[in-house]
Amino acid sequence: MDATTVQQDLFKQIKQRLLAHLSLPDETAELLGISVDSAYRRIRGEKMLDLAELRVLCAHYKLSMDAFMGVQGQDHLFTGRFISNTDFTFQVWLASIVSQLELALEGKTPLFIFQAKDFPLFHHFQLPELTQFKFFFWRKTILQESGPTLDRFDLQHRDEHLLALARKAYLAYERLPSTEILNVESMNSTLRQIGFYRDSGMFAKEEDAQLLFDRILELLDHMEKEAEAGAKFPMGGSHSSASAAYRIYVNEVMLGDNTIYVDNGRVQVVYLNHSVVNYIATREPAFCASTFRTIESIMKRSTLITGTGEKERKRFFRALREEVERRRR
Repeated sequence: MDATTVQQDLFKQIKQRLLAHLSLPDETAELLGISVDSAYRRIRGEKMLDLAELRVLCAHYKLSMDAFMGVQGQDHLFTGRFISNTDFTFQVWLASIVSQLELALEGKTPLFIFQAKDFPLFHHFQLPELTQFKFFFWRKTILQESGPTLDRFDLQHRDEHLLALARKAYLAYERLPSTEILNVESMNSTLRQIGFYRDSGMFAKEEDAQLLFDRILELLDHMEKEAEAGAKFPMGGSHSSASAAYRIYVNEVMLGDNTIYVDNGRVQVVYLNHSVVNYIATREPAFCASTFRTIESIMKRSTLITGTGEKERKRFFRALREEVERRRR
């Protein structure tokens, strides 16, 4: 492949990453500090990028310079940020989740697959009490934040702004056709967290712990209804022709790792979970393709409990409910 073709391919990938209303020549001109006419010549391959310009573009759009320079290494380019108390706060992290879901929704037929180790966090966001608990646990135990409202868990301590962001994330997720690969152990992390806090005296009131178990059972009832319908809809509601498609696969022998694969028709993204709440992401085509092939292989070895498969669906959710009742005693 000659240099002109490589450069044109670079700008094609940049175009895929731009929001629909943005102009590639205008964005390129502003980023490189050149005229729009000069940007057009670079996009068409009439003028070659110099190394400094290539570096600026790759850094800004999170592209691999090695890939475009023909270096065939074993490294993969990922981007991500650690949640901190400075520039990337918990609130900013939560807002970024909303942005990523909205990016996935840009396509006409988006594909969103969650290979779950834990129940996808979006489900918890339907219920304020579960949302409060997950936020409290992540902030206090994982991120080691401190403050008067983080001494003990109390449902009366509500951060309305965080709850609103969580609700916004759930509403975006509800509109997104999704496939989830679950395991009977997928709910255990949340159940263990509740049990650990209860045993450690971290609940202000025992009834708050019991209420969380009740809310989990309500969530499982709702998810079973969604699985039966093969569609997403609000708790207490019902599906319609406008509902997003929803599929659940159950894999009984392998616990997932919270990998997320997204394809919005323009770009593919893989998100890898690490450090409990943090994610890194890549749009590298080879990595995304390999991840998708692996997920497809796992689904072939899993049981689809959406729509059909009533016996397996009831067995799966019954096992989850029994585990909730066992741990609440």
